[in-house]
Amino acid sequence: MSFTLGWRGATAAGDRRPRRPASRPSTPSWPCWPRAVAFAAALLAAALPGATGAAPPNAGGLPAEVLSSPGAFHVHRTEHGDTLIGLGRRFLVDPRRWREIARVNGVRDVHRIPTGAELRIPLALMRSEAVPSTLIFVGGRASVDGQPLDAGRVGQPLPEGATLETGEDGQLGVRLVDGTTLRLRPGSRLQLSTSRRMPQSGAVRAGARLERGRVDVESPPGGRPGFEIGTPNGLLGVRGTAFRVAGDEQGTRGEVVEGVVAVAGRGGGIARVGAGFGTVIDAAGAVAPARPLLPAPVLAGLPLLHEQPLLRFALPALPGALAWRAQVARREAPQLVVADLRADGGELRIAELPDGDYLLRLRGIDSRGLEGLDGEHAFRLKARPEPPLPAEPAPRTRVFGERVEFRWAPNPQAARVRLQLAPAGGDFAAPLQDLRELAGASAVVGGLAPGRYAWRLASVHADGDQGPWQGAQEFELRAPPPALPPPALGDGRVRLAWQGLPGQRYELQVARDAAFSELLLERRSEQPEAVLEWDQPGDFFVRVRATEADGFVGPWGAGRSFEWPDCVRAAGGCVRAAGAPLRRVR
Repeated sequence: MSFTLGWRGATAAGDRRPRRPASRPSTPSWPCWPRAVAFAAALLAAALPGATGAAPPNAGGLPAEVLSSPGAFHVHRTEHGDTLIGLGRRFLVDPRRWREIARVNGVRDVHRIPTGAELRIPLALMRSEAVPSTLIFVGGRASVDGQPLDAGRVGQPLPEGATLETGEDGQLGVRLVDGTTLRLRPGSRLQLSTSRRMPQSGAVRAGARLERGRVDVESPPGGRPGFEIGTPNGLLGVRGTAFRVAGDEQGTRGEVVEGVVAVAGRGGGIARVGAGFGTVIDAAGAVAPARPLLPAPVLAGLPLLHEQPLLRFALPALPGALAWRAQVARREAPQLVVADLRADGGELRIAELPDGDYLLRLRGIDSRGLEGLDGEHAFRLKARPEPPLPAEPAPRTRVFGERVEFRWAPNPQAARVRLQLAPAGGDFAAPLQDLRELAGASAVVGGLAPGRYAWRLASVHADGDQGPWQGAQEFELRAPPPALPPPALGDGRVRLAWQGLPGQRYELQVARDAAFSELLLERRSEQPEAVLEWDQPGDFFVRVRATEADGFVGPWGAGRSFEWPDCVRAAGGCVRAAGAPLRRVR
């Protein structure tokens, strides 16, 4: 469709109606901003698919408030006996303004109106009544006219002129009189500027003004152009569509997901923005040409199950994306966003979500700040009750013996603990031990053969709800050190020998008591043997431990006792009789 662009009548090609004679008085002169809006109205009404008729000729003769919406007209099909004066009395607040109906429709003879003709009647001139909008959801901190809102207020009416605000964690949803849904995102302020019904015709008008922040708009499909949303920089008017608007000190950004949006800037620029495109109105009100939005990212590789309270998503590659917008909603209520955040790095992190099934919507943000199309990913979070914190045996440690004592710091929100023990490698499909009813902070498992094992813990609520498993930890169980053979005594020496492994080093202790609290001697050896010079009479205890080649220090072996006799000595040794030493008598 082609247009002759001009203020005094944007005329569609093929419109053969004669123009107003030049001798007719000119219409009032209005500022360029209302004119740009009026032209955007005409452009949208004539260019959108399904629009009927040409752009209204000579629309500039109406005041700005009449022309400030792409859906500014009620279409009346004339009946036998209709007159413009009669229609003025029937529909208009001021019946004397019936001449404006004539101007809008290019009626040449106001006394003759053909039956069955379609007349556009400006909605702003029609008698109307205020109709409240409806609050449909609320989350986090939000208010209306300064009064806090909560979930218990869902369904309450919101009057025309009400100002809605959301905190940094807040959001709310509103259904307008024309069926349009607004979803106000965190940190936003919006006024419900227009909410009207025309009783005589059933027509409705709805509009809003976004003062700051972001709002998602979804208008009902199939209708004529109607809803409009203003910002400090411009105006966006739609027919059945879904789009997003964001405003800040830099300007206004509009992103169209479905349908078509007509955009008019305060500086006089206009644009028609179709699905998959966006535009920017700068702080001066200039409208940038529409540009394609970034495509939806591919999220097929993201995990389906998360078992940690801190969610981590590796962001996919998307050419042209300088940052990301992420929104998370419950899967059963996809329109109620429970997390709305921006990510500037290569990883998206989300904390403090309760367990449940969720939907992630992720879109790239380009160099102009326009947010692209959504990729969607469904996932489940099951991170509670959080597992106990394991303490012993520590990862990759060696335990000696046939029994293992497991220790942990329990989760105080859980009633009990479940412990599983499996061969190393973490194959818990058929665990060696599955202890389901543990209370307290420790458990002992005995009868184990030497080898490598893995263990893991989970917390269980009183109702049987089990949380995720703690990551499996491995340890090595070794046989206890072999018993130290009896020492060989004689000639003023104590000779010791024991089993050892290649690469081991050894420590040896001798004490007067079995607890080795009173040490008499400590010695190190590279070989599994030692010779001690000894002449102290009495009962003694000796023990040995090994240090592995990698520096791991093993346990002390069981102590071994020996007796050094208090004997009669000669030539450096005990005097023997009948094979036994002669003891000294005291």
